[in-house]
Amino acid sequence: MNDDMHKLRKIIAKTFRKAKRWYLAYLVSQVAVLLFAVTSIFAELNPNLSAMIAFLGVLSAECIRWRSDCWKTQGESAKRRWEMADGLGEMLDGQEIADWLAAKPKGFLTDVTPDEIQGSEFDSVEPSGPRRAVENTQESAWWSKHQSRRIVSYLGLFLALVIAATFTALSLSIAALKSANVQQSGATVQNVGGVLCSVLMFVFSVNLVRLLTDFWAFASEAEGILSRCSELLKSANTSDRDALSVMHDYQTARNSAPLIPTFIWKIHGSHLREQWKDFRPKAKPF
Repeated sequence: MNDDMHKLRKIIAKTFRKAKRWYLAYLVSQVAVLLFAVTSIFAELNPNLSAMIAFLGVLSAECIRWRSDCWKTQGESAKRRWEMADGLGEMLDGQEIADWLAAKPKGFLTDVTPDEIQGSEFDSVEPSGPRRAVENTQESAWWSKHQSRRIVSYLGLFLALVIAATFTALSLSIAALKSANVQQSGATVQNVGGVLCSVLMFVFSVNLVRLLTDFWAFASEAEGILSRCSELLKSANTSDRDALSVMHDYQTARNSAPLIPTFIWKIHGSHLREQWKDFRPKAKPF
């Protein structure tokens, strides 16, 4: 049982790591498409060739994103199994884990370092049962809420900078038109229009606005889960049904939410740890 739990935690760490790396590759590919589009405008490349290369770039980026989604789905599935085993004490299916690993290359988990799984366990001191399951859900939702809110702040700032840069470029182009001749004006309008269209295409292709709203929605849903968990923990008769219900609702919300990037944890992890200790004083020491 303990060996299966350890393998499952390593599977979770590896699959989410791969999902985040593929998503980073997706963002890099989208930036590359943007840079090519801007370069092609000023270099006056053949429009047909530019359109074909841009199309292939966008298609490749979507394939990369699909790969990230596949790894995220596998990670979420493993995480749900682990939460059920840790919270309610359900037995893990060692055969299922072995069958999953058999489909992967030999040594698939060998590069998972202790640091990747350190601190990933829940800190509830309750024995396996509905109360521990609710406390685990509360802990996970608490971290998701605060990390998602921080991502919303970063995305909002980035979006504001993009909009400000776009309007600045538009204002400068209008000012340039006033002092340019007719031929120069036409070229300026064409170049500025192309750049603005490329930037807007990038914003919508990476779903920047949707990412912001999805993280905000996830933070709000996590806050609702926290309230439900608090009410259940006040009751002395929390049932398996109650625990399963709140776990299912939280896992559903998390499954549909975007990946939380690792840099949020690296920047804000120590501060959130301290606040978590105050939020749940009876938690196990880190």
